[in-house]
Amino acid sequence: MPQPRLDEQRDHRRSRTRRRTLAIGGILTVVGAGAAVPLFADASTSGSLPSSSASSSKTLTVAADGSGQYRTVQAAIDAVPADTTGYTIVVAKGSYHEVVSVPSNKPGLTLKGATGNPADVVITYGNASGTAKPGGGTYGTLGSATATFASKDFTALGVTFANSFSKAAHPGVAAGQAVAVAAEGDRQVFRHDRFLGHQDTLLAWSPTATAQTRQYYYDDVLSGDVDFLFGNATAVFDHGTIQAIDDGAASGGVNGVLTAANTDSSRPYGFLIANSTVASSAAANTYYLGRPWHPTGTAVAQVVVRNTVLPAAIKHATPWTNMQGFAWKSARFASYANSGAGAGVSANSPQLAATRAADYTARKYLAGTDGWNPVSAATPTPVASAPVGAVPAGVTVATGDTRTVTEPATPSTVCASLNSGLSMPSRVTSTANEASPPDTARIQKALDTCAQSGSATVAVELRSSAAGSAFLSGPLTAHKGEVLLLDSGVTLFGSRNPASYQVSGKPTCGTLSSGEGGCAPLIHVSGANAGVEAVRASNGTQGRIDGRGDQTMLGSSTTWWGLATAAKTAGKNQNNPRLLQADSSDNFTLYHVDLLNSANFHVVYQGGNGFTVWGVRIKTPANARNTDGIDPAGSTNITINDSSIQDGDDGVAIKGGSAASSNITVENSHFYGTHGISIGSETSSGVSNVLFRDNTLTGTDSSGIFSSSSTGIRIKSSSSNGGRVSDVSYLNTCLSGVQAPLVFDTHYSNGSGSHTPYFTGILVDGLSGVRSPSGAKSTLVGFSTGLPLGLTLENVGLDTTSATASYAKINTYNSNLRPSGTGVTLTAVNGGGSVPSCGFPAYPAL
Repeated sequence: MPQPRLDEQRDHRRSRTRRRTLAIGGILTVVGAGAAVPLFADASTSGSLPSSSASSSKTLTVAADGSGQYRTVQAAIDAVPADTTGYTIVVAKGSYHEVVSVPSNKPGLTLKGATGNPADVVITYGNASGTAKPGGGTYGTLGSATATFASKDFTALGVTFANSFSKAAHPGVAAGQAVAVAAEGDRQVFRHDRFLGHQDTLLAWSPTATAQTRQYYYDDVLSGDVDFLFGNATAVFDHGTIQAIDDGAASGGVNGVLTAANTDSSRPYGFLIANSTVASSAAANTYYLGRPWHPTGTAVAQVVVRNTVLPAAIKHATPWTNMQGFAWKSARFASYANSGAGAGVSANSPQLAATRAADYTARKYLAGTDGWNPVSAATPTPVASAPVGAVPAGVTVATGDTRTVTEPATPSTVCASLNSGLSMPSRVTSTANEASPPDTARIQKALDTCAQSGSATVAVELRSSAAGSAFLSGPLTAHKGEVLLLDSGVTLFGSRNPASYQVSGKPTCGTLSSGEGGCAPLIHVSGANAGVEAVRASNGTQGRIDGRGDQTMLGSSTTWWGLATAAKTAGKNQNNPRLLQADSSDNFTLYHVDLLNSANFHVVYQGGNGFTVWGVRIKTPANARNTDGIDPAGSTNITINDSSIQDGDDGVAIKGGSAASSNITVENSHFYGTHGISIGSETSSGVSNVLFRDNTLTGTDSSGIFSSSSTGIRIKSSSSNGGRVSDVSYLNTCLSGVQAPLVFDTHYSNGSGSHTPYFTGILVDGLSGVRSPSGAKSTLVGFSTGLPLGLTLENVGLDTTSATASYAKINTYNSNLRPSGTGVTLTAVNGGGSVPSCGFPAYPAL
């Protein structure tokens, strides 16, 4: 292919660079010239800008409709004074057809999409290297950039940068390199952005090859085909999605190359791709991970790809290739701990030794001479993801939690420390201890003593000792401002004695009854700024709470789970204790704790504002009845992130019964053998603005037990307890072995009553279903002709498309699920993106 040129725009650039073409075996291979990546079609804006009263003098606003201070992004950039820092430009929803440039004399600038969803704010242009310039000549590769960022400490948040050049639309343009972003400043951060193009999408570089130029790309989508990540900068691509476009090459042919680094030999670090997903629908063995670009005599490319999911499209046996006479073996290429069909280990796929892996991390790459560490401020994204497509006009993408949520940290102040006095390797102890748990009183005394009256948060710490690492307790209550903190390796066991949990005036705990509520939870939390947290060791172990639902109740021959099974047969309620319940506890945190074998629901959060779940591992068998994972109810501003959930009922069940639930994000998490990520069945007060993003679900648990109600994504309600469920988005969801991939059911369990369930504004964008069992079927059922299910299906690819459907208005784009039935209408709409390429991680070792 024709050469990229970096010399056409500014006279301080180095001289014309060498050509970069995709040549295999000495033959120039022209890879498919597909249309440009679809972009947001609606150029209108929304009222998402800061109000004038809230805006500081250093916040500038842009809106194409004139509702902001400026109509174009470049006008706002031009308004930022030179040699000043701290300015933020907030861009309203819309598509901005312009070329933008931030010069080097405007450091510390932040460019931010107003909605937080990069698909909403699109900066796009369509120049290529060979595009003719007004007045003569062509733009060259650098000049083709839609956006150029030359300043130090630049940050972009929630924005799409696209180069829409299409060779098909411009057959006369021979040089088709088309840059979306040219990033050339030190300490630049791009977070939750999208970079869309074909060849040369992102140029990460420095005009001075030996200069310290570091860039951090986090939770980004980067899309292209040939050399679409290229340059000499030190650049880290962390927790991102790299979309390798299918240009039509047959299996074993060549579609393209992900990277073309030209790291200077004096620089130890070039490109790092870590904790990411390479997604592609291209044929197998058609993409290289990289090749060494040598525009200067001192260029020795350095690229490491580690802990990343690689699709079958990657040439797993020969992932690196030569370039213009320079052998890939002369470069510094390596892989480490990758997974997926494209991950290979061979003589042609060099691997980092485990002893060296610690030197090739995001922090090591970016520290430089000043210790820069943008990694700690980032929020992880899981392995199974793909670019979210351009959403059809009129469809709203849920934004979820309105807080800015980052990974929690355990409290720095410890109010009380308690040492273990028990060893319970078999998870049981003496009859005397089981009858009267020895640790209840002393743990509760510490919790009562350490309760806070102000805004401070302190820890009550449970620690291992020479005597053991176990604590055995009945119900505990945590108060305002305190965190129950379990040391790594410590287990807090719940009592097997039903009398320990008995609630006065209620049915007998540990029995069947027509009533319920006879058991107090093992841990009850009331008051703001509280938490249940644990320390995670370097080997991944962390503190745990074990409800022992599999153990025989004291004085009985039945286990807690056996009682739950008997309740179903008898048509009664089992009175079993929940593991953890938080009521009206604002800013409550669950962090790095294992929750095991609950007798009933694992976590219930009711009536609060601000609930963060991070790094939590729930593990209970798929056949343990009524053991929901996490149930938020009547609450707002909730984030569940980076967690692994296995249980015998809903993995997550969001309820809006006595009070509404809203502003909820469930992301980067993995579910095993559950009844799905669910909303309902109680929705009478409403559920709204729920974002499910980058999650995986498998139909079996870690022991191979198949869920009796294996479900993927689900909204369930009925006229007995239904209400309005609106603005719910499922983005990039991966299903494996699931019996019911999608369930939107307004007649759940044939419930009857005077309530009206109504599901509207439901978006499924990016859904893959594989290995579905025999008889797998989806349910898409609205309430009535006047209250139909309002659903958009975009980029949906299921291996079984059987469905029951009625009373539904469904928008479709790139979906093989096209249900029919009474009152069902399908409307084809414009969209973008693709079905996600998925990996399914095993349940982590505890």
